[in-house]
Parts: sequence; structure tokens; C-alpha cells
Amino acid sequence: MKSQILAAFLTLTASHAAMAASALVVGDGQIDGTKLAEYEHTWFQCTLVDKEWVSQPALTERLQRISDSVLRLRHKSDLDQETRVRVDMYFDRESFAPLFQEQEVLRGTETMVYRERKIEADGYYGIDSQGGAVKEVRGKISSAMLHGGAMGLPLATLPYQGEPLTFAAAMLSFDGTYEVTADWVGTDELQHEGKTIELWLIDVAWLHHETGDTYPPGPDASGGRYWIANSPPTGVPYVIRYKTDTYAVEFEKAVCP
Repeated sequence: MKSQILAAFLTLTASHAAMAASALVVGDGQIDGTKLAEYEHTWFQCTLVDKEWVSQPALTERLQRISDSVLRLRHKSDLDQETRVRVDMYFDRESFAPLFQEQEVLRGTETMVYRERKIEADGYYGIDSQGGAVKEVRGKISSAMLHGGAMGLPLATLPYQGEPLTFAAAMLSFDGTYEVTADWVGTDELQHEGKTIELWLIDVAWLHHETGDTYPPGPDASGGRYWIANSPPTGVPYVIRYKTDTYAVEFEKAVCP
């Protein structure tokens, strides 16, 4: 796959000295999605509004092996009593390269919005449908970029890293491409049903290619932090929490009200 991806350095926060980053390229063998077991879990979501954390609709996520070579990750949320959102993301099972994404917004039984994206090595193409109008779309987001909305899962397949990793990522919903640096900054523990589960703390910094904007790493900055269970027991997900200075999604409540 093309690897016109990354620069080798990002500035980390003042509390964490800047250091050289190793490169991760989708398909280079570092990520091994075959390690991921199927699951279905629900997370709490919340956003910071006027210095108070406010609950948002819960997010249900299901990982399924569709074939020996393809994984499907399904996100479902109920925005209100009538409106539901479903996003299906398909990945190459081994590399976790994104292959296809389908999004549907339903009100009752009526489809209000439908989007699909076929993602290839040199970019994506697809359609947007809303209110009876259908538009063809194309863009440069490619299968060489990790899906920014599901980045915790490929990170969970890696061993604990002694130095930061830099890689390409993208957000289809924003049509944005990024250089991301993930830094394993320590460990934590989760107590769940009498078990102590070790969590890895992974801070992520983002550089938005289209705008030049930077999002610094850490849970109290805009880049955020992942709490990852590398080998979770049954009933516990790989990604326990992701938190920024304004948003949190978590399996067990520590931030959300």
C-alpha cells in the first residue's frame, strides 16, 4: 500500500519531553486484527457544556467477523425516541485497513440520510442521499489511513510501546486527514466484577493536514487519551474510555454523569 503518509516528529506536551517517533504504516504487520474477538458492548457518552459534563445518547458497538478476511464494526445510537443512527465500518481483518463505510439515519421506518463510502488505496468514492437527492462524492481518504473514529481497536492489538508511534488517520465524517502520534504514557487499573484489569494509557496528538490545526495529547487536551485493555476478560471491551477536554465515551462511568 502507498505510504506517502507521515512526518517523523510531533511536539508533545510540555509535561512529556519531545522525542523521536517510530512509524506505523497500515499493512506493515504491526497491527494484527486477528487478535480481536467478537463482542457487543454499550458505552456512555457525554460532552462538556458550560463547565458541566452533560450526558449524550449511549453508543452500542458490535464487532463481527464477516469472513476470514473482513471485520465489521457497527455503531448504533438512539438520538431520540424516533431517530436512530447506524454506522457500519468494514475493515481488512489483518491490517485493520478501512474498506467500506455505510451510514443510515432513520426516523421511525423512514431513511432520512444514507451515505456510503468505498475506500481504496488511492482514495474513496460513494454517495450521499438525503431528502430524495443523491450526490456522488469522492475524496483522498484512503485505505492506508486508520479510521479515526475506531482507532482504539488497532492500538489494542499492539504490544506496549516504549516510544511514540506516528501514523496516518482519517475522519470520513469531516473528510479530514491527519498525522497522529500515539504515546503509551503509563498504566491504570479497572476493577470489574471482582477482577483487576490492567489498562494502558495512550495519549494521542493530531495534526490536521487540510487546516494545519494541531490537537495536543492527553485527557485534558483536544487530542485525548485512550484507556486500553489489551487482553480483556469476557464482558469487558478493549477500549474502556476515550476522553478529551470536551468529550468522553466510556464503558464504566468515571467522567459522565
